[in-house]
Amino acid sequence: MLRRLLAVLTLAVAVLATPTAANADTKFRGTGDEVIRIPATKKPGLVQFAHAGASNFIVETINRRGKTEELLVNEIGPYKGTVLFNAYDSKGTVGLRIKADGAWTATFKPVSKARCWCAGTIRGTGDQVLKLTPTRGLRTLRAAHNGESNFIVYGYTRVGRYGDLLINEIGPYKGRVLLSPGTRLVTVTADGSWTLSRR
Repeated sequence: MLRRLLAVLTLAVAVLATPTAANADTKFRGTGDEVIRIPATKKPGLVQFAHAGASNFIVETINRRGKTEELLVNEIGPYKGTVLFNAYDSKGTVGLRIKADGAWTATFKPVSKARCWCAGTIRGTGDQVLKLTPTRGLRTLRAAHNGESNFIVYGYTRVGRYGDLLINEIGPYKGRVLLSPGTRLVTVTADGSWTLSRR
């Protein structure tokens, strides 16, 4: 009887300790190349990364077949940013493949913890995921970027479906684009400072 009770308690502790990428903050740390395992999930989520190395920092999701699927990060040198995974039509993510030459952290968070784009204008630096009240009618997005590399902005009316590619430029950028009705999530890929204004 005592053995059975101990087994049940051990199982309960193991379940509580299991990373739940879609439901709670789960942080991983490492140095150099690594493969992270997570419970299989098709649910979209966020990963906040930091890398202290000087060379390539590349992160890809791994699907149920053991193959890489989404390219989440591809930068050189130090990196800080938040990205969306299982963004669209995912067959299920079971892990991440990380290529790095320095120390890194990866923190999984639910989409609900995306940065709130609460006011008309928001500013940031680097990769970011923004949530907003679903847009209605004719809405536009004015953007500015002062980086030297890719500046890519997607708008999502439904997370888990293909997003609208709003901006895809290299280097400094200024312009205004259309926001689709119902846009509720915006992802930014950037290497510099940026400003987004909606109206």
